[in-house]
Amino acid sequence: MRYLKATAQDRSGNGKADMVILQFLEQKANEPDERVREAVAIDITADGVADILLPGDINFDGCKSAEDKALLKAFADTFLKQGWFNAGDTWRRYLTMQVSHWAKSGIPNTIKLSFHRCCSPRGKRILVYTAAGYDGDSDGVLESFTNSDLDQNGIADHRDKAAIKVLCNAFLAFAWHTPPLKKP
Repeated sequence: MRYLKATAQDRSGNGKADMVILQFLEQKANEPDERVREAVAIDITADGVADILLPGDINFDGCKSAEDKALLKAFADTFLKQGWFNAGDTWRRYLTMQVSHWAKSGIPNTIKLSFHRCCSPRGKRILVYTAAGYDGDSDGVLESFTNSDLDQNGIADHRDKAAIKVLCNAFLAFAWHTPPLKKP
């Protein structure tokens, strides 16, 4: 199974997220998760917009391009505004994204966002809340999204749905998912 782990950090100590680290991980049976690729976005002006982008080839098309930068920017600019970040260079809060349901044709039907927090020195993690995007007709376009308070302002509103949509669509564009194995 492939999944994305996104971590935002407040490296400047101003109380705002200023760095986003994306880790593209692959989980194999009876093995530790393998980090295949990493991308970084930095907001040096503290305005919630990434100024420095180090994407590499995050859409796995074989070349580093402007498209990779645009995908990282869309994801990072949205994630920076959600308030789910760590003080300094800690890694206690993070988001994971994965395909949680597939259409019979192999198209992702559900993208799940899971917000985790580690609450002990040994790394025990707690699932704090989730959100999801759905493709109800298996046409490759996400049409509906959960009512989740992504930015934690106490209201699940259109801004939260717009953020879920951007994050889910960016995840799909990263092409970091594999369809389930077909049964013989």
